[in-house]
Amino acid sequence: MTRLPGIGLRRRILFLLTCFFVFSVVLTGRLAYLQFVRGAELRERAFNIRTHEVPVEAKRGVIYDRNGRELAISVNVDSIFAVPAEVEDPPETARKLADVIGLDYEWVLERLTQNQSFVWVKRKVSDEVSKAVKLLQLPGIGFTQESRRVYPKGTLAAHVIGFAGIDSQGLDGVEYIYDRELRGSPGWIVIEYDALGREIPQALHRYIPPTDGYDLYLTIDEVVQSMVERELDRIVALHQPKKATIIVMDPHTGEILGLGVRPTYDPNNYADYPPSTWRNFAVSDTYHPGSTFKPITAIAAVEEGVVDWNSRFSCGGSLVVEDRTIWCHSTHGGLDLTGVIEKSCNVGFMNIGLRLGKERFYRYYRALGLDSLTGIDLPGEAEGFTIPQEQCRKVDLAVMSFGQTLAVTPIELIRAMAVIANGGYLVTPHVAKEFRDKEGRVVTVLDWPVGPQVISEDTAREVRRAMEAVVKTGTGRVAYMPGYRLAGKTGTAQKTVGGVVSADVHVASFCGFGPAEDPRIIVLVVVDEPKGSYYGGVVAAPAFGRLMRDLYRYYEIPLVYTDEEEPRPRDGDRDVPDEVTVPDTVGLPVGEALAALREAGVRAAVAGDVGGEVVVRQTPGPGAEVPPGTLVILEVGEGDLGAELVTVPSVKGRSVADAALRLEQAGLHIRVEGSGIAVAQAPAAGAAVPRGTTVTVTFEPPPGSSSDLSGRTGP
Repeated sequence: MTRLPGIGLRRRILFLLTCFFVFSVVLTGRLAYLQFVRGAELRERAFNIRTHEVPVEAKRGVIYDRNGRELAISVNVDSIFAVPAEVEDPPETARKLADVIGLDYEWVLERLTQNQSFVWVKRKVSDEVSKAVKLLQLPGIGFTQESRRVYPKGTLAAHVIGFAGIDSQGLDGVEYIYDRELRGSPGWIVIEYDALGREIPQALHRYIPPTDGYDLYLTIDEVVQSMVERELDRIVALHQPKKATIIVMDPHTGEILGLGVRPTYDPNNYADYPPSTWRNFAVSDTYHPGSTFKPITAIAAVEEGVVDWNSRFSCGGSLVVEDRTIWCHSTHGGLDLTGVIEKSCNVGFMNIGLRLGKERFYRYYRALGLDSLTGIDLPGEAEGFTIPQEQCRKVDLAVMSFGQTLAVTPIELIRAMAVIANGGYLVTPHVAKEFRDKEGRVVTVLDWPVGPQVISEDTAREVRRAMEAVVKTGTGRVAYMPGYRLAGKTGTAQKTVGGVVSADVHVASFCGFGPAEDPRIIVLVVVDEPKGSYYGGVVAAPAFGRLMRDLYRYYEIPLVYTDEEEPRPRDGDRDVPDEVTVPDTVGLPVGEALAALREAGVRAAVAGDVGGEVVVRQTPGPGAEVPPGTLVILEVGEGDLGAELVTVPSVKGRSVADAALRLEQAGLHIRVEGSGIAVAQAPAAGAAVPRGTTVTVTFEPPPGSSSDLSGRTGP
């Protein structure tokens, strides 16, 4: 007889079945919860475990000059990254990477062992390095393409363009100011890896494309900028200044056509230069404008009617104001207003300023924007300063009237002077024109409105006429060229050192425009602490003249001759060259130098030590191509300012090679005339001349030599 299971067994089975049922319900519920409630989250987590997001950098916009020439571009290069969790042998991987890339082993190892899903190893490497690392086929090491900023013109317009950093972020110049528009938006690529850290080739990678930045078109003209850079290099070579800047601007719109600074740097390697060279002297530093400020005093006084062009002024060489004697650079005697501007008479301008009064002086100072930022689209703009109006004494007003005890930035001064050039309107200097997309479509045209009219057209025209006299017969006559109708003003300002005006350090400057009747271009040249000569008419005016000559040709501005300007073509009845070559007169006696320049078809003026007998420097320099009638300034003396005197050796009887070597050893240059043996030289042997003087040596074939053809007859 079979026994039925007992009650206890049935209960145990029922209990187990109940537990199994409850467990199944809980498990099913849990699975349902994970599937339907947290399914999306868990799938995302699983996806993230086996995938990694790699940023895809947007391509930075190209920077062009106004004519579409590339000034800053971006090129695609490889960047190397690591996924630390997927690196199989960190020490060995670090060793190989350090050897190939040229990195520190410990630094690479530290990167490879970080508790992060993604780390950079080396960004923006060369093609050679990228290929070498790819050949290693290292697990956990990957590549992505990024853009590297390249400046194909090197140092050209460096202080306008600026530079971008490793993350393609703008750090200076327009790269910084317009970083948001140039930079665009980054994208992403999602890469899937297997359990061994290897990329799955057939996996579907998610790609979020970047949005490239817009292209920026500047107001800068590469050709004009090259002219500016060339003149700055010449200034540095001749005068070794602490710093210098040249600005070329359209006075009617405020468009900057060229802006250069020295010292400069190459934005391709900006980190190799001291940060001080990144500083933009044109907008970030102030200086005493000196006499280039005088036309501003003049327009205020004429506009207010406190003086007119028939007003008379007397200059006895100084003026006493509040028991302080303030000197002029010369004793000018009686002058009208044009003469005061032409001769740059300090006494005349002090009288003009005192007649104007401080209330009206400060009103025009503010109206011309000299107490505020210009708004130029470059970083680091400084603001000029002067004595607060309520603290201004009579003596302060007198000195400010000729450009001392106040400070401006170069960009502030050229903006104020543009008011004279354009008929009285205050413009906003700027370097950017518009943005375009990659298809060349204009996206944004930047708006730079012209400000209010500050002075009348009549006042501006009359002051331009007086400034034309400055160039033609006044302190800026070295910039004069027949037919060019240039107007401008020289400036020679003493610097303040330790709160005290110094008689030893100066700023030389020149601001001018052309043509004087209807200016199309305004130029400012500022040279800080030139060595040797420091007058604006000697240091800065020549650069202005050369630059305007080239700008007239580039923009095809016609020359307009007056009846008294000679030499000039007359109805084709004689052949007058467009240009003549300036002869080398350094080292020559003054009389010989003047005769040589006269014979070459240029004018000459003598400056320098009283009683000097030898030319120690000339401007424009030897070999310069200039229009006939151009003024050449000869600096004379017993030696150049600060230059070492050397004794001219005798080279008579020597060959060309021996004579050249002998003069070179003495620190002199040679000009060869003829061939054979030296028979004459000038300056003569034994003369004391500045080091670097050119000695003219005449050579003739020795008697009886094969080159002596005096007794040779025909066949």
